[in-house]
Amino acid sequence: MKLWTLFFLTLMLSSCQDFDFKKQSAEEIMQEELKSINWEEVDFYPTFQNCGLVTSKEESKVCFETQIKQAVSNRLSQQQILTSKSAQDTVILELFITEEGEALLKTISISDELSAQNPDLDDWLKEAISELPDLYPAQKRSVPVPLRSELPIILK
Repeated sequence: MKLWTLFFLTLMLSSCQDFDFKKQSAEEIMQEELKSINWEEVDFYPTFQNCGLVTSKEESKVCFETQIKQAVSNRLSQQQILTSKSAQDTVILELFITEEGEALLKTISISDELSAQNPDLDDWLKEAISELPDLYPAQKRSVPVPLRSELPIILK
């Protein structure tokens, strides 16, 4: 009986060496977590006050794009725009929304033909973006983050 007790005690003590308890600092845990986050995607797109309560990423994207397209449409409806012979032309707006919610128009991609027919189109688009209502910035893990977005605008 003593032999069995001694055997089990030895077995238990030697098996405890197989458990490697590594203590991690809070900094190490945070660094590992930061590496696992996809910073290329946001949890919520920028939103406007009239979007109301937004509960999903898709809702915030739809509201964000709809509000900008509506602002551009309202501004351009005040102008006489000439389009090509095709039924519609597309303008691509590259927007940058800062973490403070400021909307900046970085580039405008317009066909040469459309630009030649409407030399003030750039200015009208810049005005439409500068006149946007207050904007809440994009969010990642409940932290405001900047967002770069391309938005196609179809002119008819």
